[in-house]
Amino acid sequence: RNFFFILMAISFLNDTSAYLVGKNLGGPKIIPFISPNKTWSGTSVSFLITLITLLLLKVNIYFSVILAISFFLGDIYFSYFKRLYKINDFSNLLYGHGGTLDRLDSIFLSIFLGYNFLIFS
Repeated sequence: RNFFFILMAISFLNDTSAYLVGKNLGGPKIIPFISPNKTWSGTSVSFLITLITLLLLKVNIYFSVILAISFFLGDIYFSYFKRLYKINDFSNLLYGHGGTLDRLDSIFLSIFLGYNFLIFS
């Protein structure tokens, strides 16, 4: 149960850092036809922050890299379906973030990977 809450907190840290860095530094877009605001700068910095945080929590380095990547992939996965079905935001609760579900979309893949890592390691 603690691992789930840690993943959720790290997911929020990942999303927030990507948003703030991407918004302030800007730069080239990664996949503009799926996620038009996602930049290389925001994604790179959020990856590093997530990786360092996981390593400070004594998580295996290989698993830390996989988790840090999974946050990005989960976010892109849900962004793809939002574009496919022409849904702008899941809600308006958190302005600029697409709502609470957008804050959680990056965690879905990481929960699956984290659960399997805990079970099989």
